[in-house]
Amino acid sequence: MTLNLASETLLENLEASIILIDAQSIIQRVNISTETLFEQSRRYLIGSPLSGLVDSEELQRCVQEVLDNNAQFTLRELSIHMDDREVLVDVTLSQVSSAGGTVPYVLIEMHSINRISRFMKEQNQFERQQSFRLMMRGLAHEIKNPLGGIRGAAQLLHREVVEPGQQDLADILIKEADRLTRLVDRVMGSREQLKLAPLNIHAVLEHVAGLTNARGGAEVTLHRDYDPTLPEILADREQLIQAVLNIVVNAIDVQKDAENPVIGFTTQFERFVTINQKLHKRALKISIWDRGPGVDPQLKDLLFDPLITGRPEGSGLGLSITQEIIQRHNGAVQLDENEANTCFSIYLPYTLEADEIVQAKNTIKHIAE
Repeated sequence: MTLNLASETLLENLEASIILIDAQSIIQRVNISTETLFEQSRRYLIGSPLSGLVDSEELQRCVQEVLDNNAQFTLRELSIHMDDREVLVDVTLSQVSSAGGTVPYVLIEMHSINRISRFMKEQNQFERQQSFRLMMRGLAHEIKNPLGGIRGAAQLLHREVVEPGQQDLADILIKEADRLTRLVDRVMGSREQLKLAPLNIHAVLEHVAGLTNARGGAEVTLHRDYDPTLPEILADREQLIQAVLNIVVNAIDVQKDAENPVIGFTTQFERFVTINQKLHKRALKISIWDRGPGVDPQLKDLLFDPLITGRPEGSGLGLSITQEIIQRHNGAVQLDENEANTCFSIYLPYTLEADEIVQAKNTIKHIAE
């Protein structure tokens, strides 16, 4: 098929991905958006079968229906699997004819909805977890009151009884009350104000790496892919260490049976990132990945909820605490997964410019002196 100049210009400037295939499902035309979506050049795409680009029986069935009955179809949220990612698209199919009107073609229009889908998913997850945290904190507060009474009574018993066996029982009561109090405190989350200061994110990751090596067990192989040009970020160092450490500890635990556990740290600079419904011009992305068995699909949507865990010995609080810490920094943490690695990505916005970072550092130094 031939297109005039105006049609060609319009086609190339469409945000939607346009694919034109013939009756044998061979790709005849694509636009720039298609090249961008599939990360392949049109020189490679044109002349190849559609099935090689999108392996979907449902799409193939719709193509045949369009050719046979001159019908029009719309597919919602079609998942396209690529080498290292998954793309979610809305697809519209319709029949067009050649200039003579005798040769049928199928025009496929794809709209990527990954960003919209991710936004809605994050919003629903955020609202659910906020409600869950409020409920858990209320419950935890009610539990702490009788725990204090139990501990006090156990201490009185310990002082009153004289038989060693009874004193041991009183000690057990005190220790268990303390353990439950610590668990409740973790569920309630930190109430401390963030101690913000300019810091180098690589110093935080290296500190966590040192703690990782000190845990014992099988030696962990660490892969580092750092961007040395990253500016400092304003954050609470201790809280950020805890957030990263929780993810790393989980990554080690899921590889406990592996001969050579592997963990990777990647840092990079991101521009124009939407975090918690707000667009940030600059952001820091920290990726923490492992070579474990992956996350149970049934837990993916609940992974950051308190008390949710896929390990029998886990408390289900680590990732929930990590998310709360990152959210208090106006950031976000999410699960990214592919065939090779399980990866958690942390996004932290740069809220200060370089000169403001220097000024903040000087102010903190002056206060310390």
